[in-house]
Amino acid sequence: MSDGITIRPYRPGDEAGVLAGHNRIFPARSMAHWLWKFRDNPTGQVHVMLAEHATDGIVGAYVTLPAPFLIEGKPRIVGQCVDLWVLPEHRRAGPRPGLFVNLALAHYEQWGGKGSTQNSFHHGWPIATWRIGQKYLRYEMVRDWDFLFRELPPGGLPPRATPGDLEVRAVARFGPDLDTLWADFAKSTQLSAIRDARCMNWRYADAHDAAYELHECRERATGRLRGVMVVALRDFVMPNTCFVVDWLAPADDADATVALVAAAERRADALRAGALVTLFQHRDPRFLGFQRLGFLVYGTIYFQVVIPFDAQETAFYKEHWYHTLGDSDLV
Repeated sequence: MSDGITIRPYRPGDEAGVLAGHNRIFPARSMAHWLWKFRDNPTGQVHVMLAEHATDGIVGAYVTLPAPFLIEGKPRIVGQCVDLWVLPEHRRAGPRPGLFVNLALAHYEQWGGKGSTQNSFHHGWPIATWRIGQKYLRYEMVRDWDFLFRELPPGGLPPRATPGDLEVRAVARFGPDLDTLWADFAKSTQLSAIRDARCMNWRYADAHDAAYELHECRERATGRLRGVMVVALRDFVMPNTCFVVDWLAPADDADATVALVAAAERRADALRAGALVTLFQHRDPRFLGFQRLGFLVYGTIYFQVVIPFDAQETAFYKEHWYHTLGDSDLV
């Protein structure tokens, strides 16, 4: 490129420069957080395209967080667009339409495709970059982000009747039998992030600068794992909100669903949250199932886009993606 800028992939040793630029644009992040999120993610890959200035160092980064997915029964990698930035004084550098777009296109060329280290698709929530992404970067809108919520009255929610043969307990980490639950669940989905113990513990138990509560639903008599959920208190969209961030239980297991929802309601009451909120995509049976359990639908300003590299039609993502709040880094 011109203007003294070279676009190139991340190399070990770039961490300090990337983090310094990130912290000029976004709230400050620690190096430990950056290493956990990018270097130590379950794929073992760092998908960061950098703009390096001859004298100013790293002045921009187009970043995706690679995640292991299962797509039509095959393991793939999918990239979540996160922490995209270009320093203001360099945004017009290089060929039109600017450094941000040229960084993105270089990222697509390097990591978009069908190879073992490439992304089947990217996804994200481009509130600020929607117009430029639609025009230059092949963004395709797949859904509005509509939350499922229950308001919590001052005295708390009335206790929900639950199956006596099941119990829900908080755990520090998910155990190896989550792999069995995931393997059974995987047979029912065409498109999902992999939710085995390794991926879920990295995402939640080992998270930096964020606290999550991990819960398991088990049979009292046998100890068999029937479902898991992840809960967190956040100020996102609505202040003081208890979120069910992630969820893994068969759609037809009504007893496990009721037991986990009841536990989430108890935690929301104990945390004195203003609302209990979760999310499933509109075609998922849980979207209607949670409404039957008393949840209402709340529209947000957020919408989700994909950038496909694998020739899937947009309808495939709308229809088949098992999607929770945990597929983002927003909660």
